[in-house]
Amino acid sequence: MDECPFCSEPRRISDRTTAVAKYQYIPLEHRLRLAYAHPQTAAKLQNYRQKFRDPQLSSISDVWGGSVLRSAKMRNLFEGDDDCDRAIALQFSLDGVQTHKTGQNEIWPLICLNLNLPLTERFREDSILPIGIIPGPQSPSDLDSFLYPFITEARQLSSTGVRECYDGSTQTYFRLRVHVVLCTGDTPAIAKLLRMKSATASSCCRFCNIQGSIPCT
Repeated sequence: MDECPFCSEPRRISDRTTAVAKYQYIPLEHRLRLAYAHPQTAAKLQNYRQKFRDPQLSSISDVWGGSVLRSAKMRNLFEGDDDCDRAIALQFSLDGVQTHKTGQNEIWPLICLNLNLPLTERFREDSILPIGIIPGPQSPSDLDSFLYPFITEARQLSSTGVRECYDGSTQTYFRLRVHVVLCTGDTPAIAKLLRMKSATASSCCRFCNIQGSIPCT
């Protein structure tokens, strides 16, 4: 592709070798391997979600207690053998952020949260996994083009996994698999992720067919 399909701007500047703009993706694999290599962290990654396996659990204090992650399909991913017990669940999140008070420049941070960690640690700065920042000044016209590296790596980590990943808590090697089980964001972000109209459109709800209307003025 030599030009933008939305604005027709050339991909490269006049010397034909330098890109007009670049987007840097930060891979997940190396950071997750390092987390498992640390003995205390490796133990937390395996032990926290074990308490949610009780079939008599009646209250929901985390996503692991909800019906989706307790379904048979999800249990096949995270239960059954040593590798499944060590598998990591990620939550992907995106949102647009204004960098100036005037609201003229918007960037989109892309992050992942490690759901294997306890709630007290999951949202700490050193636990969040940033994977990229979509530069501004406007919101991305083609969000999928920025998500492509992440989707490619996520598919590989889920299917093939990481061979010979070291578990610092047991001092053994195993195959690490990583599954993205949740995608979150505010209403504009989710609308862009699903290629839907924004909340001000006449048909904006992704769950029903209710039509909006413009009030008479």
